[in-house]
Amino acid sequence: MSEPAIQGEDTSEILFEEGIIGVPRARRFQLLERSGSPVRVLRCLDIEGFAIPTVDPLAADPQYRPEIGTRIADAVDLQEGDPILLLAVATIEPDGPKANLRAPLVINVRRRLAAQVILEDRSYPLRAPLRTTA
Repeated sequence: MSEPAIQGEDTSEILFEEGIIGVPRARRFQLLERSGSPVRVLRCLDIEGFAIPTVDPLAADPQYRPEIGTRIADAVDLQEGDPILLLAVATIEPDGPKANLRAPLVINVRRRLAAQVILEDRSYPLRAPLRTTA
């Protein structure tokens, strides 16, 4: 799955109509990225100082292909041909960065609608180490 680009200087907002899990009033975000960094930051426009570090889930699991159910497809108004961007919430831990593959962020790039989903497939870890390329 190729990943559509949303540039850091793009000031368009991304709307999570249902909010982020645990932070329901965090609904409007901007996706910021820095050249050369694998980390993208979702900066909240509703809560000052609140931001979520994210990574490409393929950096943790190259075979990552979660099933997106109809509820999430409806939440992001996914239509045939719409590009989607999957992101994993990242955490920095003493033994290295981790990606939450169980609760990805699904972004409809064309409509700028997003949702966070908790996958039923429990084989996806909450703290998957990122793979490094040497």
